[in-house]
Amino acid sequence: MNSTQSVPLSTSTYATNSTNAPSATGLSYNRPTFSAYATWSANGITFYDSGSGGFLYSVFIDTNNTLYTTEWSQFVVRVFPEGSTIPIRNISGGLSYPYAMFVTVNGDVYVDNGYSNSQVDKWTVNSTIGVSVMNVKGGCWGLFVDIYNNIYCSISIYHQVVTKSLNSNSNILIVAAGIDCAGSTSNALYYPRGIYVDTDLSLYVADYTNNRIQLFSLNQLNGVTVAGTGAPLTIDLYGPSGVTLDANGYLFIADTLNERIIGSGPNGFRCLVGCTEVLSSGSNQLYYPTALSFDTHGNMFVADDWNHRAQKFYLTTNIYNTTTNQPNLCSSATWYINATTFANSSTIGINSTGVFVSVNNTVYVANQQTNKVIVWYNGSINPDQILSGNLSRPFDLFTTPIGDIYVDNGLSYSRVDKFSFNSSISTSVMSVPNQCNSIFVDISNTLYCSASNSHQVVKKWLNDSVLTSTMVAGTGTAGLTATTLNKPIGIFVDAQVNLYVADSLNNRVQMFAVGQSTGTTVAGASASGTITLNNPYGITLDANGYLFIADCYNHRIVGSGPNGFRCLFGCTTIAGSSSSQLNYPTSLSFDSYGNLYVADRSNNRVQKLILASNSCGKLFLYNGTLRSCS
Repeated sequence: MNSTQSVPLSTSTYATNSTNAPSATGLSYNRPTFSAYATWSANGITFYDSGSGGFLYSVFIDTNNTLYTTEWSQFVVRVFPEGSTIPIRNISGGLSYPYAMFVTVNGDVYVDNGYSNSQVDKWTVNSTIGVSVMNVKGGCWGLFVDIYNNIYCSISIYHQVVTKSLNSNSNILIVAAGIDCAGSTSNALYYPRGIYVDTDLSLYVADYTNNRIQLFSLNQLNGVTVAGTGAPLTIDLYGPSGVTLDANGYLFIADTLNERIIGSGPNGFRCLVGCTEVLSSGSNQLYYPTALSFDTHGNMFVADDWNHRAQKFYLTTNIYNTTTNQPNLCSSATWYINATTFANSSTIGINSTGVFVSVNNTVYVANQQTNKVIVWYNGSINPDQILSGNLSRPFDLFTTPIGDIYVDNGLSYSRVDKFSFNSSISTSVMSVPNQCNSIFVDISNTLYCSASNSHQVVKKWLNDSVLTSTMVAGTGTAGLTATTLNKPIGIFVDAQVNLYVADSLNNRVQMFAVGQSTGTTVAGASASGTITLNNPYGITLDANGYLFIADCYNHRIVGSGPNGFRCLFGCTTIAGSSSSQLNYPTSLSFDSYGNLYVADRSNNRVQKLILASNSCGKLFLYNGTLRSCS
């Protein structure tokens, strides 16, 4: 059996403002956005039953909703495509008691093979043979690959977590947590199991026998207890084995010996599944749950180890305090100067103006040429869904957190249409004066339309069956006063129900406080100390309430912050088709990671601006030293 080498790796430096993006431009797993009151079905559905001889220790769901399970007693990893209960692939050759596994963005599967073979194996897509990529001195009860392509193994029997770079041929390991012997101090672990590494390289460890979750910040060998024993006002744990995070950084834990799943949120910790804490095989019960993973819809899959099954618990309610992605951005946040083309005219047609990214990172584009809605699920390169309906040159669209799609259909039919979640049939939900250049649904379920040609914004409460809309901003006549608008385009409604309007021909952004018909200029003309705009079109806000604007006729994206406004992209203000240029950008939308999707109208494409730095001035260093007990 190989032993871990006790020689430190050379120090590597990772700076989030590097000109090179991380090895994975996206995550391979799902981090949904949940409200404080999200609930899951009490009764699970058995997605896969391995039979009495198959114990399932881990589950993993990628961004295509492909499910991976490890059956450690059968020496196999099984792969299930979305919606299928029959595996399409069985990974088995040479494995011995595989406990954990991890799947990367490119589909590589990393599997624990440490119990008898002292290694972690890598199985590429469609390969029939695994290749050793890491030597370990015991089974990995947790595996993780971070965004910089470092692999982590939780060697439970040696009470530590070790790591190495997959970009290096060296077999030398670094200790990321633990001191090679059991303990309950801040630098020790006691049979650690599941692990999770956040995008800032913070390491979370399910410290099984210590009944706690430990957080090790980057370069720190002393952990902080964030749940369980030693963390008052959190929750009591008993043998936690699995840990993951949602998009807001809240913890979800497989509390194994309490036979339950718990989660945290702004109101603290609470039980989510198996809350009777009685071990059994009922649909509302668990027996030694060891891991959990979310799909793109927020549904929860649990490795119900001693029930020999994978259980699926549907997300039943998810009341949001926001209906769009509003990332928490630092004042110094930057985006790479060269964007990537997410979609071009072959998919979205010509002159498409509306792009929207949902809270689950599904991308929607209104194709004016084909009169269809094009949909890409989180992580997809090619469209996953195309909705047709009876649309005529749709300008914009909006998708709610529960998956309902609202589409402009005002040019020919003077209405907004709705595609309910998982439906391909549209219905009319609001009458409008003419086309909606922008659509928004606020947290009270009110639908807004910027009727540009009528110089007004109208709205309707969606819980009312009446189709008639009412004017909320503008007078119906073009003007430059505080109560009038001139060709309003983009709109955004914040959590306080304040309405922001891109007043394009007035070269300004107006804010209408809730219940007020008189607007305040917050950017552009007559707002001294802000920024000069030229036909602003799309607008959005981040989590701190700062504005981001598609400054259409200046061919750029601008944003605000505590230090005022600045240009973020296309800052030459020269129209062009290169990766660093825009040509009449019309709308913009954040994903949950802070990347910006821009409808680049006259280039007939959607550009993805990748967040390059959001470190608030911090430089991240990644190093470590192997320590042993004396």
